[in-house]
Amino acid sequence: MSLLPTFLYLVFNLFFGQSPGSTNIAGVYQGRPIFIQNAYDPVNRDFCIEKISVNGRDMVFNRKASAVKVDFKGVDMYAPVALKIIHKDSCSPIVINPDAIFYHSIFSFSEIITTDSTLTWKTLGEKESGLFVVEKIDMGLWQEEATIEASGRFEGETYTHYPKIKEGSNKFRIKYVLPNGKHLYSREIDLHFYPKPVTFTPLKTSKMLYFSRSATFIIYDAGNNVVMEGSGKETDVSHLPTGSYVIYFNEDDPGLFVKQ
Repeated sequence: MSLLPTFLYLVFNLFFGQSPGSTNIAGVYQGRPIFIQNAYDPVNRDFCIEKISVNGRDMVFNRKASAVKVDFKGVDMYAPVALKIIHKDSCSPIVINPDAIFYHSIFSFSEIITTDSTLTWKTLGEKESGLFVVEKIDMGLWQEEATIEASGRFEGETYTHYPKIKEGSNKFRIKYVLPNGKHLYSREIDLHFYPKPVTFTPLKTSKMLYFSRSATFIIYDAGNNVVMEGSGKETDVSHLPTGSYVIYFNEDDPGLFVKQ
């Protein structure tokens, strides 16, 4: 049985929902504003809408106006948006153009998980030849950190990236680039990193080094030349010549070991 009808149903319910006193719309900002008709409530002799929030932040607007424009100020193009309208139970506002934030793709980030050294995401609705670009805030600007080829599996896939992180607060997002060049962003991901130093064993080895946790590493020889680099919880150094080496974890926490 095809997953498409079920997936489309889930996407529709994610994008639009309404209950007494609250109207919620989620989608993707594409440079177009949303217009809302603020109905007059004759029972309370007041206008209907009490509060509007975009991505959890309250918006300033004229509560006495019969029409409200939501321009998504400060939201990046193709970033996810969640619009919540709080209103009186006795009336309902009318969203004139909800399709302004509906994106004509059934792709979604179904789950994003972080640890102190990994960024993992799960997907649904991938297309062939897509790409993931991991971006990180650096000096106040979004910078590309890594590009990962998508599997193209419609039923979804799981990806893991070892980000370059600094002690303290780190902020990431993932951009999915469709085959036609359009793209979609994940939510912004906050990663707070206050680690204990990475340790490793043994200090003398002929084959393996084992790390206390997953980390990126760089190994230098006695001449200060990079001889290995990678990510994970262990690494095989059996191909290195006999001698002394320095290993750095996440560009920090240096340690010395001897290859026998």
